[in-house]
Amino acid sequence: MSITINPLKWALLTVTVPFIFTPTEVLAGTFGNYGVRATEILTELSLNHAGRSSGSAKEQVTADYLQGLFQGYGYSVNQQPFDTTDRQGNQISSQNVVAVKPGTSGKQIIIGAHYDTAPSSATIDRSALQGTNDNSSSVGLIVELAERFSMIPTQHTLTFLAFGAEEVGLKGSSYYANNMSSNEIENTIAMLNFDSIVFGDYMYFHAGLNAADDPALGWVRDQALDIAADLGIDARTNPGLNEEYPAGTGCCSDQESFETLVPSIPILVAEATNWEIGDLDGYTQTSNPIVPGGATWHNPQYDNLTFINTYFPGLIEERTSNYSQIVTTLLSDLTSVPEPSSILGLGVAVGVASLMIRQKRL
Repeated sequence: MSITINPLKWALLTVTVPFIFTPTEVLAGTFGNYGVRATEILTELSLNHAGRSSGSAKEQVTADYLQGLFQGYGYSVNQQPFDTTDRQGNQISSQNVVAVKPGTSGKQIIIGAHYDTAPSSATIDRSALQGTNDNSSSVGLIVELAERFSMIPTQHTLTFLAFGAEEVGLKGSSYYANNMSSNEIENTIAMLNFDSIVFGDYMYFHAGLNAADDPALGWVRDQALDIAADLGIDARTNPGLNEEYPAGTGCCSDQESFETLVPSIPILVAEATNWEIGDLDGYTQTSNPIVPGGATWHNPQYDNLTFINTYFPGLIEERTSNYSQIVTTLLSDLTSVPEPSSILGLGVAVGVASLMIRQKRL
């Protein structure tokens, strides 16, 4: 990989834009080895934290493990406990892990992923469910991002959230969102949610459902797709083939807890699946016949390291690397632009700054 730097653009950037890394750091490859740390964490969660279902002792152990990782990177970390019910109405206790890296602007970017696995049912024993894709993959990614950005000053506060109890109704993210102050909501530039980013035919970036009514809220999705295109990575968005799921928007994960907040927050949803098969709703992940029904969700037989590595060798490393490259660049752009007076202005500013600082791979 080689990088071309335009001296004039860098000169302009140092005058007009408070960026988070210098040309020297870019040339030195500050953000190299994409996906390596994410894959390590994915593997650790799969093998040593299987069966971390909502409200279980294993979920608490996993929360403690993640808290230790974030603290090791120098973040201010706390667990946010809450009581809720599972889908059968049973009382459970869970917790979110909240890791904060303060910025200087008074604004924040939220980066989230749930860490729990689906609970057992009357027909399926999930006590050993690794959840390699759903959702060790995404937790690995946000841990890698937290490690990367711990070493660099950022204009905006980065709030990393590991949500508990997602699999019983988005309970952790709902609790967090419902307890945000009006000031926190108003000063949230974007919410990025990652869920099941490894297994599926294609990589996707969507906006939140709130962008269906206000297309300007889709600028973070558009920025991520532009970055992917610049990097030569095939990333898509929901084509809208099912009228219940508007084109360009995602569904059915923790971002939904933030979609109704006022004022509206721009949302980015990342996942791997296939929105063009099955019921056209993103739940059928692959057309490959090796996976019965085309989905690995919540199935201990398929959502594990051995199955994915045996039948889809290299997929984990490829997807973690690709998502890490895209989101690292995205966060670099988001945290290195002047604060505009509006969401639309932010989208324009991010686009301009991105064009000036983007690495050109020859």
